[in-house]
Amino acid sequence: MQKRVQQNQSYNDSRKQILRFIRAQIILTAILSLLLWIYSWVSCYSALIGGVIATAANAWFAFKVFSSERIEQPTAILATFYMGEIYKFLLTASLFMMVFVLIKPINIMILLSVYFFVHMTPAVVNTFSMQPGKES
Repeated sequence: MQKRVQQNQSYNDSRKQILRFIRAQIILTAILSLLLWIYSWVSCYSALIGGVIATAANAWFAFKVFSSERIEQPTAILATFYMGEIYKFLLTASLFMMVFVLIKPINIMILLSVYFFVHMTPAVVNTFSMQPGKES
């Protein structure tokens, strides 16, 4: 029983953490888009699109992995993570293809740069949110 309570607490902590990551990605996307609006409108929406692609893919992964409340067997959890990553990759590729085909003009360098920065946000947030003396 104690192990089940610990698993549920760990699961809830992970859900809170992924929501914090997604919130940070949304905020970073908005800030970068607004800053690039000073440069040009094309730069602004290119940054916005790059950030939205990264955030949408991570949000979809989180939805697939954390959509159920039940604790499953380790192999089922691993399979869920793998399938989530596959869908995340396919969603990202599809969104990039749609952008390159449908949106003209677009600043590809800004789009890809903001995508990269926003995609890396969870690693940065995780690094800065670690408490000294506490192992992750």
